[in-house]
Amino acid sequence: MKPSPIDWRARLEACGFEGAEHVPPSYGAQVLWSWREPLAAEAALREQLDQQPEDKDSLKTLISILGETGRAEEIPLLRRHLHELRCRDLRVPEAAREDVITYLEAAETGAPPPERMADAHVAALFDVYAPSFDDSLRGFLAYRAPERLMDAVRVALEGRRDLDVLDLGCGTGLAGPLLRPLARRLEGIDLSTGMLDKARDRGVYDTLRAGEITAELASATARHDLIVAVDVLVYFGALERLFEQVVPRLAPRGLFAFTVEKGTEPGYRLQPSARYVHHLDYLRGCARGAGLRPVLEQEATLRRQAGQPVTGHVVVLTAA
Repeated sequence: MKPSPIDWRARLEACGFEGAEHVPPSYGAQVLWSWREPLAAEAALREQLDQQPEDKDSLKTLISILGETGRAEEIPLLRRHLHELRCRDLRVPEAAREDVITYLEAAETGAPPPERMADAHVAALFDVYAPSFDDSLRGFLAYRAPERLMDAVRVALEGRRDLDVLDLGCGTGLAGPLLRPLARRLEGIDLSTGMLDKARDRGVYDTLRAGEITAELASATARHDLIVAVDVLVYFGALERLFEQVVPRLAPRGLFAFTVEKGTEPGYRLQPSARYVHHLDYLRGCARGAGLRPVLEQEATLRRQAGQPVTGHVVVLTAA
């Protein structure tokens, strides 16, 4: 980290902060940045990063300062270092890290995104989050996608029960207790073994297995009356292949029900949240191309992000 000629402690004192000589650089940077003293804050951050080069919060703040002060030439290198640290903390395998970094770069910069999140990224991310996942979703994020999906599914089923049900990307099994009353047999698939352990604890699934959902659909022979994907397709951009693989797995009159976050531009877009949004017209085109037709389409609030409601599409399809 290159040194800065600015004495940030002197700047703190000049602004009336007593005892600046004893202030840690990370705290000094916060104070100076809050006072809109970007160059002095930058100097403190660089000192902090010289001492602790793996301090992700300081890296993020320095990136923000450089961006806001029109000095973007250093940002790509700093951002890559930040993403490498995130990969390490998630224990992403070395062979998959470049794909993960490309994905995170696209989410943050608006660069052309990959068609989906890498499998190793999904597995690593949700293995880490599994212990706190339910509490975070239900509490802080006010997550209600399973309930919104099941409201639509019950309407579309018109009273049918005793179904063979497949829960794609089942995670910790939040949808399981809602699906169980409809199911003769309830199966779940997820990439994260940590999430599957939590789903298994619910005791509502007949079968749970680890796997990538498109590969599992492609290799399977069983057919299902209901296939659901709750808050799963936000990690897929392109959906054509997935829709095509769902069709052979649907029993006669079978339904495919899913949620996505609502996009306002054509096609799909990767957001700074590292989740994809999809336009309804794109979903309809994917469905038509796969030989599926809509049974029900609704807009609903699925969760909250930064205190704001996240609007999504709840869609139920069947074979045309």
